[in-house]
Amino acid sequence: MIRLLSVVTLAVLCSACVNTDYVGKTYAPTTSVDVYYSMSDVKRSYEVMGKIKAEAMEGWDSNAMIAELQKQAQAKGADAIVVEDVHTQVTGSTTTTSGNTSDKPEYVATQDGKIKKANSKDSGDYSSTATTVETRQKVIEAELLKYQ
Repeated sequence: MIRLLSVVTLAVLCSACVNTDYVGKTYAPTTSVDVYYSMSDVKRSYEVMGKIKAEAMEGWDSNAMIAELQKQAQAKGADAIVVEDVHTQVTGSTTTTSGNTSDKPEYVATQDGKIKKANSKDSGDYSSTATTVETRQKVIEAELLKYQ
């Protein structure tokens, strides 16, 4: 019972973190949606309803994202989705700098290890380190199909 509750909670959290965007036609909701990875795999006649895109933080499970796409496709009245592309894209970056890059330090360490306010006679080599971390997200793009 605890395991089932954990799985349900994880599924809710995963779907809450997947953003979807749909452009196309809408029909009455369906109860199930087939998943294909190539249009040539679809053996029934169909109409392309529209396109849907799912975005989530990098590291999210692709299968959880596909499940969210299926849920959204059901709500739009689709009978199937065809996954066209799965990729990761950079959405931003953060740079953190540490150290002192000024010519005159505000504080200096004395020979006995104490910190004191610098004066005009204090000088020395000072350096800084910059670290940049990119923010990425996973993107899955698909087409929604309505069987004829």
